[in-house]
Amino acid sequence: MVNSYCKMFETGFGKKKIVKDISANTLQTFITQLFGLVIFYFTSRYLAKEDFGEYNWSMAVGTTIITIASLGLDVVFIKRIALNENILVISGIHFFHTLLVGILFSVLVLLIQSIFPSFKHYHPLFFIVFVHLSLINISNSFRLCLIGLETYKSLAVTALITNVFKFVIILGLYFIRYFTITNVVYAFIISTTLELVLGYFFVSRRVSAKIKPVLKVKEYKYFIIESLPQLGVVFFDSALARIDWILLGIISTASITAEYSFAYRMYESSKLPLIIISPILLTRFTKLLRRGGKVEDKNIKDIQLFYKVELFIVMLIPIVLVCSWAPLIDYFTNNKYGQVNTLNYILLAGCVPLHCVSNFLWSIGFAQGQLKTIMYITIAVALINFGLNYFLIPFYGSNGAAIAFLASTVIQTLLYVKYMDQKIIKLNVKVTIIAFINAVASILIAKSLTNNIIFVTVLALVISVVIGILTRQLNIKEIKTILVKTE
Repeated sequence: MVNSYCKMFETGFGKKKIVKDISANTLQTFITQLFGLVIFYFTSRYLAKEDFGEYNWSMAVGTTIITIASLGLDVVFIKRIALNENILVISGIHFFHTLLVGILFSVLVLLIQSIFPSFKHYHPLFFIVFVHLSLINISNSFRLCLIGLETYKSLAVTALITNVFKFVIILGLYFIRYFTITNVVYAFIISTTLELVLGYFFVSRRVSAKIKPVLKVKEYKYFIIESLPQLGVVFFDSALARIDWILLGIISTASITAEYSFAYRMYESSKLPLIIISPILLTRFTKLLRRGGKVEDKNIKDIQLFYKVELFIVMLIPIVLVCSWAPLIDYFTNNKYGQVNTLNYILLAGCVPLHCVSNFLWSIGFAQGQLKTIMYITIAVALINFGLNYFLIPFYGSNGAAIAFLASTVIQTLLYVKYMDQKIIKLNVKVTIIAFINAVASILIAKSLTNNIIFVTVLALVISVVIGILTRQLNIKEIKTILVKTE
């Protein structure tokens, strides 16, 4: 069965399979993002800025701790599952690791709070937020396994059930006037527990066996050794992703942290197409570029086509939000996060296409085993990001954090372009530059023609599509080849 699947994949990039997987992953990602944004809207609009900022600071610190404690096992875990290694053992070891991390660090947080009461006084939410993150981490073990198994339909079902459940609880809290940050976190804990149970069920059904925490010292040791190069990446990548939030919470105020974290959350939502395609490309590249494998020319052509279309699509949400940001966001957040975040979002939006490029190159590098190179790049960029945040935040506040993140992302992308091995699959630089120019030109031309946010947004999208067709970034005949239902 596995051999026939691999054969199908290697002939034509698995067109039917990849379209099916993208559709299923699009569904589950869309569900998660949609409900996530609705819940994010409720929390940002109806909670005080101080509470919202404190919650996001606790999330940033807790996420960084959990991510570092993962020891880089997550990506290697997906890779092993995708290559059909001993699923029960690998899944059991990863399950054990996430349980161990959750229990040990939750106890450690309790000890810190008892030894340093001032920490609990200034950060009262931290423990329950950390419990929530620990449950997410455990649940993520089954989610990653389903990604490795390419069982995206189960992911979609899980996303639908848990997000509807979470939304109903949040809506209930709002209508019965128990909508406090503490109750919201408890609602998150309950819904994440449901997600964990569903993930366990779907993985167990998929492998026809119950997944249990497994401690096999020898296998656990080799698992960690294989992941060690990723540990450096994880450590510094987590710092790159959240050091701005953490430093803002320490250097500035909870309100400023709330403003920046709102803009950052919208930036993350702007990467929706990238979130959809990334895990799928990772499993595909892992199979295509495995040691000793031969990549056919038509597979490379299909990859380049996917990249070109993805790069165009990933620009659309930033174009819409840059054109309509202040009026749109202020309308929905009661003038709390719109105008004050205009520059922040524009700067962060510039990172979206850069992340599309770097993620494409990272996936190639990881599949080819360039873990040390990835680690060195991540370390260098994280240190630069930390330094820029440290010096810019005291002078420019949240704008300084956004500038630091954009500058770090530019440097990271350039380093990936220079040092990722592109002998087999090359980054199409021409297509990338055209996509960048297209997005910027569309916004500037539209804004020069009208001030109405609706007309500006629609016009910018129309101009982007026209430029895309004229520059052959969008080619209907090529796109149709993706949708051919052939094996």
